[in-house]
Amino acid sequence: MRTFSLEPYLEQFDALLVSDPHHKRYLSGFTGSGGYLLLTQSGCELLVAGKYWQQVAEQSPDCLSVSTDQHGWLETLQQRLNVHGIQRLGFESHALSFQQVEQLKQALSQQLVPTNNVVTPMRRWKSEQEIALIRKACEITETAIERGLRDFHLGMTEHQLAAHLEFHARMLGADSIDFLIVVSGERGALPHGRPSQRVIEQNELVTIDFGVVYQGYHSDVTRTFCTGSVSEQLQAIFDVVFDAQRMGVEMLRPGIAASRVDDGVRQYLARQGYREAFCHGLGHGVGLQGHEYPKLASDSSATLEVGMVVTVEPGVYLPQIGGVRIEDTLVITENGCESLTQLPRELRMIPLQPVSTEPVTQESGHQSREPGVLN
Repeated sequence: MRTFSLEPYLEQFDALLVSDPHHKRYLSGFTGSGGYLLLTQSGCELLVAGKYWQQVAEQSPDCLSVSTDQHGWLETLQQRLNVHGIQRLGFESHALSFQQVEQLKQALSQQLVPTNNVVTPMRRWKSEQEIALIRKACEITETAIERGLRDFHLGMTEHQLAAHLEFHARMLGADSIDFLIVVSGERGALPHGRPSQRVIEQNELVTIDFGVVYQGYHSDVTRTFCTGSVSEQLQAIFDVVFDAQRMGVEMLRPGIAASRVDDGVRQYLARQGYREAFCHGLGHGVGLQGHEYPKLASDSSATLEVGMVVTVEPGVYLPQIGGVRIEDTLVITENGCESLTQLPRELRMIPLQPVSTEPVTQESGHQSREPGVLN
């Protein structure tokens, strides 16, 4: 459990109702899908149904568990606010629907104070434990990519390859799949293209953007591979994106504006003739969410600090031709940054097996090799 002080906010509210599930987990350790966290000057209380009591006892021993079974959560909340003498209750405006806010207004006698970015700033710096979990999530993702590509054979669809990647990630310990993009050939021009029934053909590019969740923490890695010889145009695009990504990584350091990193990479791509072909921000924070503070974009107001975990993911996307993206997840250090992702960034060819009419066996999906080698 992390220490949270109401002291800086006492002029605004006397207690804070936390309903954002990521904030609940961050502050209390509780991972249940239900319940509310009440923060007062006396400590923290989890208002939960009785079915969560054992989970609260195991995950949040420093929090008082308050059952909502008898009176419902609104009446229970009113009782707890009265016990603490609360007059002004802060609530997370981003995490409650309009209907829920109206219910609070009708059920409570306290003044309701909408809040924004009370807990979020605490999450910008990752602890050593959090970094270790993100690193493990990245390791699972990258190993799953390596093993999934060894299952690949000509005639396989994007959707089928994605299924192999997901299978290996779950077998390696991923709690869940955050997202999975597999695009090939002309579909490489879709930055957020989902796996389709398109057959992956020889002599084209395949982009895999994959993120999993491990013990609540996310990974994010993108690599572009080939299935043989590609055109000079596609090779040139890859080389430009490779250099742009390396440039972005080398710019990361404490004290630099996030917008400056984005602008530097964007200007480089513009000089190479791809100004309009890079159509998204350079990166984003990673932690309990796959996309969180800070963002690396031209409109970002963030300044990078030691302990932040961010991605650097430039891309070039040309309709009817294809696209390339390369992405790493990195932690800001005192001297620059450290990459939590380790897959080689160079263009590598996926080993091409003959067209198969038989399903890949489970045994073949369990072959163990070191990450970073495709042979």
